[in-house]
Amino acid sequence: MGFSLFPAIFDRPEKIAFADQEEDEYIELFLRHHWVTNVSWVFIVILGFVLPMVVVNLQVVKDLLVFSRMPTEIFLSLLLLWYMFIVLYAVSQFLHWYFNIYIITNKHLVDVNFVNLMSRDKIEVQLDDIQSVKSTLKGILGSLFNFGDVVIETAAEKQNINFYAVPKPDFVTERIQDLQEAEERSNNAG
Repeated sequence: MGFSLFPAIFDRPEKIAFADQEEDEYIELFLRHHWVTNVSWVFIVILGFVLPMVVVNLQVVKDLLVFSRMPTEIFLSLLLLWYMFIVLYAVSQFLHWYFNIYIITNKHLVDVNFVNLMSRDKIEVQLDDIQSVKSTLKGILGSLFNFGDVVIETAAEKQNINFYAVPKPDFVTERIQDLQEAEERSNNAG
């Protein structure tokens, strides 16, 4: 397997742990949204950095004399504010992608939703509570890059879990089903 700067799938990672992990629990899969899901906001950020340079150099804007009558300090302040907004948007989108994670262990499924720097939601479901698991590939990009959603339905009183835009959804579904079968065998044997 080649080098990847920010991989979206880790198969049996050894150096990753989470806060509520039990002593005899180990991580089978550690997942994030597929990297392709970042293309739209990266494009917006690039456009946001280039747009002021294009707008200032347009002849129509020069003819309106909007910027020629504006004091230089105000123009630079507005430009700095624009770029600060773009950087803030880029950082928030990256953090949202990086910290929204899905963890599949030998005992649980964990869905960690990053809301903002001050809060997160976590849903944890035991393998015994899973009723069904299915995967879906949506659209041309999903089929081309092999990413999609994994929908995990649980017992009626428990909350369902959805793993959105994960790489190799069929592989993830099969792994969850294999873990369920292993859990059933160990419960029947014990």
